Amino acid sequence: MNQGAQAEILAGDIMRAIENDDLADAAFDALALRLFAYQYEHNAPYRRFCAGRSVAPSTVNSWRDVPPAPAAAFKRFALTCAPEEACSPDAGGRVFHSSGTTSSETSRHFMDRPALDLYRTSLKAGYARFVPPTCGIFALMPPPAEAPYSSLSFMLEELGAWFFWRENWREVIPLWIRTQRKYYTLFGTAFAWVHLFDSTDGPLRMSPDCVVLETGGFKGRSREIRPDELYGLFHERLGVEPERCLSEYGMSEMASQFYDSVAFDKARGVTRTPRKVGPPWLRTRVLDPVTGMDAAPGVPGLLAHYDLANLNSVFAIQTEDRGIAADDGEGFVLLGRAPDAILRGCSLLAEERMTPPLP
Repeated sequence: MNQGAQAEILAGDIMRAIENDDLADAAFDALALRLFAYQYEHNAPYRRFCAGRSVAPSTVNSWRDVPPAPAAAFKRFALTCAPEEACSPDAGGRVFHSSGTTSSETSRHFMDRPALDLYRTSLKAGYARFVPPTCGIFALMPPPAEAPYSSLSFMLEELGAWFFWRENWREVIPLWIRTQRKYYTLFGTAFAWVHLFDSTDGPLRMSPDCVVLETGGFKGRSREIRPDELYGLFHERLGVEPERCLSEYGMSEMASQFYDSVAFDKARGVTRTPRKVGPPWLRTRVLDPVTGMDAAPGVPGLLAHYDLANLNSVFAIQTEDRGIAADDGEGFVLLGRAPDAILRGCSLLAEERMTPPLP
C-alpha cells in the first residue's frame, strides 16, 4: 500500500476515534503504535533519530516508548511523511511556520491533505470541549489571507472567527466592545491584549457571559507583562469573570491544543487546582531533562507531547517548555520556557541524531 493510501486510512481511523470520543488508554495505545509505525516508515529524518536510539516499531509496546523528536528539529529538517509538494495549498495541504520570535529560524510543519483534514477535526473538537459556547468568535490578529503560514490564523478561520485587523484596530475595538450587546469570544495574543489595554483608558465592559482567550507568551511587543497582571486586567477592564478568562497553549509543531481547565471544570462541577488540559487524543509526559525519564511528582521537567492528530510529522514532540504534572495525573501546570543551560545539557535535544551518516 502506498503512502497516500496509508495516510487516508490512518487519518480516517483517528478522526472517528476523536469524533466518537473513543480514546481510552487501550484505544490510544493502539492508534499511537500504528501512527509511529507509519511515521517510522515514511519520515526519513525521524527514522534516523529512532535508529540512533535503537528504537523501531518492533521494540515499542506503548505510546510511552515512542521517542519524542525535539521541537528544534522542525527548524532543521523537513519532518514529513508525504512529499513536500503534496503539502502545498494547490494539493490541498499547508505548511505552517512558527512565529520566529525567539530566533531567526522558524519551525515548519508540513501537512498534506489527510493531515490537514485531521487537523481540522482535532482543533474543532478540542475547542468545543474546553471553551464555553458563545454567539461568535472575534480575533485580534490577521486572517490567513495576510498570514498564510500561521497555524493560529488557520485555526481561528476554521472555527468561524471574524478578524479585527486594520491599522486603526486599537481605536475601533474599544468602540465595538462598548456597543456590543451579544456575548462572544474575543481571542488575542498576549502582546495584542497589552497593546489594547495600553492604548485605551477606563473600563471597556464586555458582557459577563463573554469569553476572553489569550495565547502566546507574556513578553509583549510593547512591554513585558506578568500573566497574573494581564488576567487581572481582563477582569478589571473588561468585566469578564476569571473562570471565563482562558489561555490556549499550542505549538505550530502540533495539531492539537491545550486550554486552561477552569471553564471545563466549572461546567462539570469539579473543584481542583487550575492547570492546562488537553483532549483524550493528546497526552503529555513531564520528563527529567538529564535522565529522560518521568520527573518525580511535584518536580518540574520538560514537557513531551504525544499528539495523535500529528499525522504527517511526528506523533511525539519533546518541547523546550517546563511544567509540573498535576497531582491527580490529569494535565500540567505550565512554567514557561526552559533556561538555555537546561536545554544545552539535555540529552533529549540531540537533534543531530537525525543527520544522515557521513558516506
